[in-house]
Amino acid sequence: MSDLLTLADSQDRLLAETTWDRNVVVVAGAGTGKTTILVNRILNLLLREPNPLAINEIVALTFTNKAATEMKQRLRAQLLRLTEQADDMIATFRTRYHLSAEQVGVRARMALEQIEKAQIGTLHSFAAHLLRLHPIESELDPLFQEDDGSRFNELFHSYWDRWLDDELGSAGPQHDRWRRVLAGTTLDDLRQLTAALAGDFVDLDELEYQCRSLPLEGALRDWVVATHGRAATLLAAQDQPKPRKVEQMLAAAVQSLALLLKQGPPGLAHLPQDERAVLEKDLGKAPAGWHAPTFQEAASIIGLAQQLLTVDQSYFQEVVTLVRPFLAQVHHGFLTSGWIAFDGLLARAKTLLQDHPAVRARIKQTYRAILVDEFQDTDPVQYEIILYLGERAGSHQTAWHDVDLEPGKLFIVGDPKQSIYAFRRADIEAFERVVGKIRAGGGPMNGWQQDLSVNRKSQSSGRSFASSRRERTTRSSMCRLRLGRRRKRLRAG
Repeated sequence: MSDLLTLADSQDRLLAETTWDRNVVVVAGAGTGKTTILVNRILNLLLREPNPLAINEIVALTFTNKAATEMKQRLRAQLLRLTEQADDMIATFRTRYHLSAEQVGVRARMALEQIEKAQIGTLHSFAAHLLRLHPIESELDPLFQEDDGSRFNELFHSYWDRWLDDELGSAGPQHDRWRRVLAGTTLDDLRQLTAALAGDFVDLDELEYQCRSLPLEGALRDWVVATHGRAATLLAAQDQPKPRKVEQMLAAAVQSLALLLKQGPPGLAHLPQDERAVLEKDLGKAPAGWHAPTFQEAASIIGLAQQLLTVDQSYFQEVVTLVRPFLAQVHHGFLTSGWIAFDGLLARAKTLLQDHPAVRARIKQTYRAILVDEFQDTDPVQYEIILYLGERAGSHQTAWHDVDLEPGKLFIVGDPKQSIYAFRRADIEAFERVVGKIRAGGGPMNGWQQDLSVNRKSQSSGRSFASSRRERTTRSSMCRLRLGRRRKRLRAG
């Protein structure tokens, strides 16, 4: 029986590695060899007949430098084996694509010579590459340096002190507004809120629009969603039989943010009085089991929830109007000093692809295959970039849900249960949304669905559904291969 399971699993993996007429999503649990499948797909793209690709026509992305290095090392090792005429590998590709050993070796050597120039890395590094290729459209110095956050924090604090001196001095132009704002908060709390609004994903124009409207939308909503998600993650990690004060306050913050998302600012008035009373407490020091960084993060979220309970819509608009000139100064000073934040790389790459049709058309033509590993660590901005890259030639949509995907261009691997980037805006729903987008792509040849359940590391496996579901899956609208022990299907968002 195990031999039969291995055969079925191998056949399905081969489909993932060699399906060219439809986009592929592989949902893969830990230890199932999903990165191996991705590397093998790159090898097949380089060697396939007809229409082999050059390695500089392939984009292979993941979400940490360590994972990107491992991916490149694995690919390099496999290419070296091909150049050394390893009998088993040579035979595989010679048989599959009717190539001579010499042809396989030539293509492998060409790929090895260009591998350091290939776009095999993180999505952030690829975004930086695109921005440097198009500095005029990106409005950036092509020699910009990437900031891990420390330079921006330093600049923010130096600008903040000078701005306060100017604003609160005798010649300050907004004294009346300052009186109204400081009647509801402290300078330190205002600084923290302003720092939160200084992120690259917060559009200042849209922010003021949001302040004039009751529902939360766009970038501001994304920020609140991310904050709510991170608060829920922190709370779940501190599951206590009897919640302590910090867990009680964090739970109240989660509830208040949920009301804000569901009903807008007026919804905060519906927070139960006992939860409001909990939030009004002094947090105090970290109890046992809380590490300093996570406790500090929880304290920041609790502080935000406490501030939200003290403001109303008009007050928040007053705050944004007050700090907007400062935010503009900080962003301008940061960019003109030659720095860009990691989030700024993604935000500007998205804008580049979204707002410049000619640039997007060239990039789509240049890169003919997009492969993404660890896709569960993608956030909304990142998956928009990926969908724009995977768009059909000749099309240009500015909303991701309207994008018409090129069949066979996207190959996505991930498992929502393994997300590691919740603390950096990672949105598990992103995986399901893109899966749903691929599934709804239209056309009878977009793909089929199969479930696999073989764990390559543990050698444990469940029953393969490949043969029993073949007829039904060939009618499905995507090629979605599920690797791992659990068979519960994720719903597309």
